[in-house]
Amino acid sequence: MRKLYLLIPVIFLLSLQPVNAQLEKGTFMAGVASTIGLGDFGTDLMSLGFTTRKIKDSGGDVNVTYKILGFNLLPRGGYFIMDNLAVGADITIAFSRQKSQDTDYKNTESLLAIGPFARYYYPLEKIYPFVEANAGFGTWKEKWSNGLEGEDKEGLFLWGIGLGASKPVGENVLIDALVGYGAQSWKEEDDDKYIYASIGLRVGITILLGQ
Repeated sequence: MRKLYLLIPVIFLLSLQPVNAQLEKGTFMAGVASTIGLGDFGTDLMSLGFTTRKIKDSGGDVNVTYKILGFNLLPRGGYFIMDNLAVGADITIAFSRQKSQDTDYKNTESLLAIGPFARYYYPLEKIYPFVEANAGFGTWKEKWSNGLEGEDKEGLFLWGIGLGASKPVGENVLIDALVGYGAQSWKEEDDDKYIYASIGLRVGITILLGQ
């Protein structure tokens, strides 16, 4: 139900009468979106996510209750090197904090990565389909405490591809929706390699700036 409420303003914006946006060579773009496939770092849409998780035994008694705070954002900036084709860089920012209400257990995870992206539009009269690819390099860090404290930090690689569409809601504003595949990988000190991949929905806002 919470996800439905988050989609209501997006549906409202998509219903607005559009004015043709400019996707010409020399135009700058800036925006922010949610991320895809980052585990417990927040909701499916950009912004904050608050979650309560309870573990019950077979008798129905609650043994452990966790409260989780998470968010993920993807700010970006780009430039149209030719009509309909924009390239640029984005920053992946994610954070998650988990705390037990019944024990001393605490856990925090953070992720920061930066890398290039490319997006090609095929503008129609009222909607602009596009294809997009992105990559990023960064770090993942985890801290935990449960009587004792520990910390882990790893370098990681992110990449993704997707198909989407933008809806103009003004001459310089687009509402984006993308369905894509996203993956991240990293290596532990013992050379074990971990890969996390998912298919999901990403929603964002793009602002076009004059030439």
